[in-house]
Amino acid sequence: MKRLLPLVIVLILAALVPALAEDAAGLKAKYDAAVKLAIAAPQDYELNWKAAEAARRYGDFLVTEESPRWKDAARPLAKEGMKYAEIAFKLNANGVEGWYWYACSVGTYSDCVSIITALAEGLKGKTQKGFENSYKFDKTYDGGGPILGLGRFWQVLPGIAGQDRKKAEILLNEYIALEGSRPDVGSSVWYYRGQLYKDTGRAADAKIDLQKAAAMGNKNAIRLLAEMK
Repeated sequence: MKRLLPLVIVLILAALVPALAEDAAGLKAKYDAAVKLAIAAPQDYELNWKAAEAARRYGDFLVTEESPRWKDAARPLAKEGMKYAEIAFKLNANGVEGWYWYACSVGTYSDCVSIITALAEGLKGKTQKGFENSYKFDKTYDGGGPILGLGRFWQVLPGIAGQDRKKAEILLNEYIALEGSRPDVGSSVWYYRGQLYKDTGRAADAKIDLQKAAAMGNKNAIRLLAEMK
């Protein structure tokens, strides 16, 4: 019974943490709690994908907010996300969560080390498989995350690695059609499509999407608009 007490405490903390998860401290607490649960149950699919999700969300927050030394801080979190997600999809190859959080974690890792470095480390295939499998199993998961993630994947690949802007645009448009009217939809899709329009010579359309993203506080969209003036 005594051995179960620490796990019970962690479960209680995990239930309390979501209310705090709007800032780095809250996300870190949620990540710490989730990892403890996963370590205690290495054969539990749900606990492992939840640890992957918590690692990725915490790391992505540091990247998005451009926290001090964010690359050094977010890189190990992304690798932890990849680790727990891989455990998850090996435990359940038909579950959307393991594949999805693996691919998302690679995205965060690429933000930290560059896409070229991630490709050199052989991560393209697993990332593509992760997004394609999550799209296949449940493309509406995480508010349509598999659609958006797969679209971004095809958009940011270097040309030599198979970039496909037509596929990217189809997927971004699909995401906007399904999720774009939600009041809580993030700014990323407008930035991604605006960037895509810019890169394919449609400056007027690009500015419409980028201005929408910028109005929502997207720092990348603000920078890109400034470059286009």
